[in-house]
Amino acid sequence: MIHPQAQAGFARAAAAYERGRPDYPPSAVGWLASHLRLGPGKLVVDLGAGTGKLTRQLVPFGARVLAVEPVAEMASQLRLAVAGVEVLAATAADTGLASGTVDAVTAGQSFQWFADQPSLGEIHRILRPRGRFGLVWNRRDSSSLLWEEISELIHDYRRGSPDHSSGEWRRELQASRLFGSLESRCFGHWQWADREQLIDRVLSLSFIGVLGAEEQAELRRRLAEIADRYQPNPSQPISLRYRTEVFACSAC
Repeated sequence: MIHPQAQAGFARAAAAYERGRPDYPPSAVGWLASHLRLGPGKLVVDLGAGTGKLTRQLVPFGARVLAVEPVAEMASQLRLAVAGVEVLAATAADTGLASGTVDAVTAGQSFQWFADQPSLGEIHRILRPRGRFGLVWNRRDSSSLLWEEISELIHDYRRGSPDHSSGEWRRELQASRLFGSLESRCFGHWQWADREQLIDRVLSLSFIGVLGAEEQAELRRRLAEIADRYQPNPSQPISLRYRTEVFACSAC
């Protein structure tokens, strides 16, 4: 079962997601790959892969990468962006993969959507004994005045949308008793965006994607005004600051 907001919002915002979302810092992906023990001969499943922002950064480590993405529009963007990676139309709670066949599972910017006991049970089922589970999120840097202004603008649209910052995903992971203790690191990250990329970055949010055309047009107008204030010279990109949080644990 796909969360209705994720299904509708990401279906409409898939192209904006690919254009506007940042990558992950290479140091963070390197840390993750090391803790997941990725390499030739290994299989890693990237759950809720979206347009493949994490998927494409896992490929160079040599493991076979299988991307699982249930929203067709996101999967289409992934296939265009990450050539040669197998994409499976399935959910985290029902991957259809054989038990004990996967060396590692990852979730980039997505685990808050399926942080529940059925999905955690499925992840544990497909992992080999002592297989590894890795999570990564780019979090908007709250000390940035730009992000503060944008957060105020979009606050009323959120309406209870799943958010990794709530910590609910961590409580569900611990309650499952299927995985060991979390190891974690935090990395600074910057995205250099032009005016349209900044607008797409915000429009790619699922709870913005479900808005009607008039609301989106008004939001686009107000975002353009913000972008112009932070980009006085069109030839210079806007700096978007993030804190990238990475987590890894082993199946019990």
